[in-house]
Amino acid sequence: MYWTNAEMRQFGKAFALIIFTLLSLNQVYGQDNVCMQKSVPYKAGKFSFAATSGDFNGDGKPDVAVVNYNGDDMVILINNGDGTFKDPVKIPTGHYPTSVKAADFNNDGKMDLAVSNVGSETISIFLGNGDGTFQPKQDIPGGPFPCYVAVADFNHDKNMDIAISNDSSNTVSIMTGKGDGTFTQGGVFKVGEYPSPIAVIDFNGDGNDDMVVTNTGGNSISVLLGNGDGTFKKASEYSVGSYPNCVAAGDFNGDGKPDIAAVNSANGTVSILLNKGDGTFTKGTDQPCGGGGPISIVATDVNKDGKMDLALCNAGTNNIGILLNDGKGGFAPAQMFQSGISPICILVDDFNKDGYLDFLTVNNNESGSISIFLGCPSKQ
Repeated sequence: MYWTNAEMRQFGKAFALIIFTLLSLNQVYGQDNVCMQKSVPYKAGKFSFAATSGDFNGDGKPDVAVVNYNGDDMVILINNGDGTFKDPVKIPTGHYPTSVKAADFNNDGKMDLAVSNVGSETISIFLGNGDGTFQPKQDIPGGPFPCYVAVADFNHDKNMDIAISNDSSNTVSIMTGKGDGTFTQGGVFKVGEYPSPIAVIDFNGDGNDDMVVTNTGGNSISVLLGNGDGTFKKASEYSVGSYPNCVAAGDFNGDGKPDIAAVNSANGTVSILLNKGDGTFTKGTDQPCGGGGPISIVATDVNKDGKMDLALCNAGTNNIGILLNDGKGGFAPAQMFQSGISPICILVDDFNKDGYLDFLTVNNNESGSISIFLGCPSKQ
């Protein structure tokens, strides 16, 4: 039996329609037509706690590292290039790991990892081999209960440094990178009560990296302006909502100055603080999150309109919320998408390299998993 050209063309159209229909069935649209594919879970470990993305094997595709609090380990998930991932590979960490960040600490062009361990009060450094594997950990001292790490070149020596929020001493400490994967102790800076996640950005436009840290116990955030030599001015404290757990920075009102968004777990809101341009802030709006127990937040342009939006995860209602920017420092009501159980960390990246932002949540439960949300074109 032979098909005519007309029959082949008809078959091709029908097949394309079937594929389009199947893909469409996997897409979910929010109220304002933000599009994501339904989340896909991947096994990670016992009570997964935090994650970071980076190209660990040099193929140009973002891979994922996840730390597992109760497992005292980290898993590496290598990206297949289409937004799916290979089986996780487990690596031992210190005791009770709570955060992980990717950077090149020894200037060899390969991505390394830094993990904070609150149980052993250490920071574990994993130097990358460039093929998706890592050398055995090298532990450096953390502060008292070092719950979170951030990475940046704070002293302009072209080596990556580490900032550590120390929950028990209400401080942020700096480990100064030597450029070979080792570190020396830098300064220790007082912040508010029970500091947790840190965001790094230049708030006052002087070319130096500054920091903002959430103070969970003090219902506040602390802003530390960098001097450019690895030291910081005295922290300025600003009140936010109840039990702030995470912070993000971005230009929310379109004036070219980075503002602050702090997510408040107890009252389910995001507090917006608007930058005056000199690294001081005025209180903006408190925005409802749309879900219960919001605990992690990122700032990014979700719908490609040139405005900085917010994405957060709600541990109490097992979903993520997308808040689109109105261009005036405010946000539209959250658009909700179902996640895994108890999501406590959210990341943004383009995992399948299709030009649309994707999201990842870390789901903190006994089985431990991550959920991948692949972005898709919004309806016009």
